[in-house]
Amino acid sequence: MDHLYKQPDGKIFELVDQLREPTMIYDLDGIKHTVRVLKEDIELIDNAFLHLAVKAIHNKEMLNHFAHLGLGCDVASVGEYRLVQDSGFRKITTTSPYYSRDSMRTFVENDIVMDLDSMDQLNDFVEMGYSKEVGLRIAIPIPEEMDTIATFGLDSRFGIDFYESKDELIRLKETYDLAISNLHIHTGQSTGASFQFKLKYLLEIASQIDTIKTINLGGGLFYLFHNREETRKLFKEMNLLIRNWENVHGRKLEFIFEPGGALLAGNGYLISEIVSKKVHKKRNVTMLQCDTSFWNLSPWIRSNPIFLNRSDEVERVVFVGNTLFEGDSLSDFKEYEVPKVKKGDKVLFPAFGAYALTNARRFNRLNLPNQYVLIDGEIHSLEEEIRGEPFHSI
Repeated sequence: MDHLYKQPDGKIFELVDQLREPTMIYDLDGIKHTVRVLKEDIELIDNAFLHLAVKAIHNKEMLNHFAHLGLGCDVASVGEYRLVQDSGFRKITTTSPYYSRDSMRTFVENDIVMDLDSMDQLNDFVEMGYSKEVGLRIAIPIPEEMDTIATFGLDSRFGIDFYESKDELIRLKETYDLAISNLHIHTGQSTGASFQFKLKYLLEIASQIDTIKTINLGGGLFYLFHNREETRKLFKEMNLLIRNWENVHGRKLEFIFEPGGALLAGNGYLISEIVSKKVHKKRNVTMLQCDTSFWNLSPWIRSNPIFLNRSDEVERVVFVGNTLFEGDSLSDFKEYEVPKVKKGDKVLFPAFGAYALTNARRFNRLNLPNQYVLIDGEIHSLEEEIRGEPFHSI
């Protein structure tokens, strides 16, 4: 994955010492690098475009940066749509397991085609009669030999089983003159073999619905981009497959990739201060008490902490958060060997750029970290939408 991310400007380590509160820093130069790499590879497929999964980040200013880089985006709700509607994204797509009728109306009025997740939602849509154009999120029966622990095929709760629902889809299409224009999937992480299987599966469906214009291949690109050389070879093979399909069927298709984590995870850093040290008697390990909460931010994130302190001595530690929840720890009390730490040392936690704040909670009514962006070696404050209301003394 080294090719996807670049080291941040070294000045970040000087700037961190100026911060007095828990902070999230996004590296804009790193984001630009990741976008460039992904675009270079994705565009080996004709008419393929890079989108951002907005569920990964809700900061308005950062969303504007992604729009200015020429991306499209995918939203999961009207709330997310409101965040991006004026940002200038090339195209806005949407999928969700549920849209209220008011939400459906909003998307139709703004010319955004919904990729619906169930036949019940499709029936709601046609009963409303607001639009003839719709998309479908498709369930993919990934063969067992292509499955991984991070892939969701038959065990996914999302998507419509096309062949199980085919007769009803045809009936609705003919009865209501529906134009099913999009096919959309998201099945967790992909291997090269499973990704090619998914493409072939969707092309087979598109060959049976002559109104399909767009195939959205979703995100989950970490596994796929682990070996860039192999990925580029795969995309060239996929492009030949697509060209042959288009020649046979006499129509062009648009393809969308919509990562969230791959774009952001490695380009965001949580900055925290060590406020105390003590030994966990049962685990026989030093606990480093941080001034932020891992439980409130995304306890499943795996991170390799970076210390500004470069002591020659090392110690075995766990990182714990500042709530009253016993399990508030980094990576479920994972033990790290780090330079010997003292109270007041700052630590950078990589891999917090995606989902940490969009999934955040405020247990104990703690504030969430301030947000900054690193641009050309300088950090700039980001306007914060979700930090929380101020506390009032009683």
